[in-house]
Formats: sequence, C-alpha cells, structure tokens
Amino acid sequence: MKRIKKNSIFLLLCLLLSPLSAQAAESVVRVNGDRLTLNAQNEELSKILGSLSEQGIRIRIDPRINPKITAAFNNRPIGAAMAGILRSVDYALIWKKDKSSTANEPRLREIRIFYKGQEALVRPLKKGANLTVVNNGDGTYFVKDILLLRLAPTITEETLAALLDQLGAAIIDAYAPLGIVRLRLPHGSDVQAITETIASTPGVQTAEPDYAYPLEGGSPAIGGTGASLPPPVDSPKNGNTIIAVLDSGLLSDYKASPFVQSAYDAVSPGAEVGDELGHGTQMTLIAAGAVNPLGAGSITPAGSPVVAIRAFDDNGFTSTYTLMRGIDYAIENGSRVLSLSWGSETSSTLLASAVRYAAAKGLILVAAAGNAPTGNPVYPAAYDNVIGVGALDPNGDTWDQSNYGDFVAVSAPGMADLPVGYKGDPGTYAGTSIATAYIARRVAAILNQNPDADRATILRILGKGK
Repeated sequence: MKRIKKNSIFLLLCLLLSPLSAQAAESVVRVNGDRLTLNAQNEELSKILGSLSEQGIRIRIDPRINPKITAAFNNRPIGAAMAGILRSVDYALIWKKDKSSTANEPRLREIRIFYKGQEALVRPLKKGANLTVVNNGDGTYFVKDILLLRLAPTITEETLAALLDQLGAAIIDAYAPLGIVRLRLPHGSDVQAITETIASTPGVQTAEPDYAYPLEGGSPAIGGTGASLPPPVDSPKNGNTIIAVLDSGLLSDYKASPFVQSAYDAVSPGAEVGDELGHGTQMTLIAAGAVNPLGAGSITPAGSPVVAIRAFDDNGFTSTYTLMRGIDYAIENGSRVLSLSWGSETSSTLLASAVRYAAAKGLILVAAAGNAPTGNPVYPAAYDNVIGVGALDPNGDTWDQSNYGDFVAVSAPGMADLPVGYKGDPGTYAGTSIATAYIARRVAAILNQNPDADRATILRILGKGK
C-alpha cells in the first residue's frame, strides 16, 4: 500500500493508536514506514512474518529458521527491531523509492532472513493464502472479524483511541489514498452489528465489513479443442499500454511469457503468484492477445503487456480491501486498463470509492456484466466510471446467458477455446468474463493510438467497432 505523508493526521493515528493492550490475547505486529510495533509472547517467527506479509512486505526466509519470539516494543526503527529479535541469524532489508511520497522516500519492500553465508537458501514465506469468509445469509459475504473504516480528516486521536478501546480492535493496515483503516476485531465478533452501531460515530465517514465477492467464471461450452499447452506468443507489437488483470492469478507455466509484465498476490502480499482456479490465467491470455475469442474476426487488436494480480483466493473469493491492494499495485506499475472479469450484486460504498480513485488516476476500468440474464445491476460493472461488458456468441448475437441492463455499455465475443480450464479441463468456455478481457485489450489498443482518450471517447470508438 502507499506510504502516507509524515505530517498526515492519518499516519499519526496509525502510528500512535491501536494500543498494544487492545488485543492482549493476540500478537500485535504493525509496520509504519521504517518503524515496527510488536507485542509477541512465545510466538513463532513465521506467524510474525506472516503478519508483516499481510501488510504488503515481501518475505523470503530460509525454511529452517523459525524460532519463538518474545518481545514488546512500540514504534522502533525496523532495523534495530529486527536485530533485536533475530540474534542468531542474518537479515537484509530491501527498500524501494515510494512514488506516492512527495519526497520520494524509500519504502520497505522485502525482508530476507538467512543463516550467515547462506542467503541463496531463502524461499518465499509459506503461509495461509485464503480469506476466512462468512456467509451473511442474505446473499452477501464478508471477511471474518475484519472491519473497514473510512476516517474523516478531522477525526481526533482521542476519538479513534476510544473507538478502538470500545471495540477491542487493532489497526492492522491502512489505505492512505482514501483514509481507510482495516481493523481486526476480537474473535467471533458480530461484524454487521458492530458496523451499524458505530456508523454514526463522529469522525467515521463510512463503516463496512470487508465485503467478500465470489468468482463466477465462464461455463464450459460445447465444441473446441482446448489445446493443453501454452500457445506460442510474441511480445506485443502495437504500443505498451499495460492491462492489469485482477483475477485468480497466473499459472507458473506462463510467468516467463513475453507479455507478462509482472505478477502480484493481493490476497497474500509477498507470496509467489499461482492460480489454483485457472480463471486468471484464462483472462491474462485473452487480454494479452495470446488467445482470441471465437467470432472476433480475422482483424483483432494486437496484444498488450499484462500485470497479473491474484485478487481471488483458492476458494474463489476476493474482498474490498484485497481489491484496493490490487488497484494500488496496478497504479504503481503503470497500468492504464483494469480488467475485472467478475461481478457481484453486492454494492460497497468503499469499493465504489476505490473505483473512483482508480479512474481519477487515469485507469480505464472494464468489468463483466454477469452470466445470468436477470437485469439486476452487477458490481463493479454498474459503478460510475466502469465500462460494463456483455457477451456475444460466435455469430455476433447476444449470448443467451449474458446479463443486460442500462449498466451494460458494450458487448463483445464471449466464447473462447482456451488451453487452461477453469476448475476443470481445457476447452471452449463462454462468459462475460471472456468478453471483458477482450474489451480490455481493445481499450489498450485505443490508448496506444490516443493515450489521452477518456472513458467517453473510448466508448464512442468501441461503439463504432474500431
């Protein structure tokens, strides 16, 4: 996530509040800029590092190293903190200039831990990579024991401290661009009830559960060969507009492909990106130009470099805060198009804010209208500043399972013969997700020719079939 300016009240709150006493039964691990707060009693190092990883720091460690740590300190320089808890092993802190900082200050990106002279043995930290999702019983889902708050700039330290004390909560992360903090509540908390209780608290602009959204990929269709090997693909030739694909990740077989700009795990930051579901790999291939949908015609837009972001876990769920991480990574890595091949009827005020923020940063967002013809709005496709995409069959007619409504701005071929399956074998798949990835590629082609084109201009060009 982006680092906050040092003189920001938001940073001050994150540094000074969420006291160690708020969660006496659980370890507290919090990094802010170049400082670390830790309260751990006989805790395995891997768990502490896992908490740091959740805050966006990549962890690489020799798997043999996992001592139990007992320590308690507040806001200590991270170099001194690591030296204090890692007395028998070596470590390295990797810093990177933070583009979001007005002073271009460095930000901690990676921690490596190893025995002296054996740094080559470090591996990505193994940790849980799935969200703990609760079914609310009304068609909505949320992440267990997590609450998101958007704070007013005028909130006082005393107000937030009192609120944290009242909830027994701790700040575990913060999304600076929108003033959002992520709180961990005590185990088994009634997140919905707490949300309603504190919604009118002075200084709290928005309170929401960390809503979760299921991935509903395309359905297998009749016909098609579905070759099981990666197709040969050249590097994109028509410009360098980058498409960020927020989906289920990318299979390792494709990571070295010339069209893959980078990959990032927004569910479990710091982990190596994989794709247990296959859907993210499917969408990457289409967005990049490695696969063309059936019925797209012989003249199709050239491919584009892709940033593959794992935003959905192995169970097929993402969350509002996970998507914010993914959006942030897309912006930081120069993406101009955001491809969202999924949708949910759950609307989130905070996710809508993140979408507006992404659009304000110059991203063109495209999202799937849904694979059920209900006419109900599906989000994020139905948010302002997003291009909602429906699907066509290979004959150019509306696919019979494509959703419809005023929020559907454009339709595109939605069937493709894919070398990777979604929860199954390779073959021909159909869905608005395929149409979305293809439209993302077309948008990138437009931006290659006209980098200043806005959403309205792009829709006009898409409507002309260019």
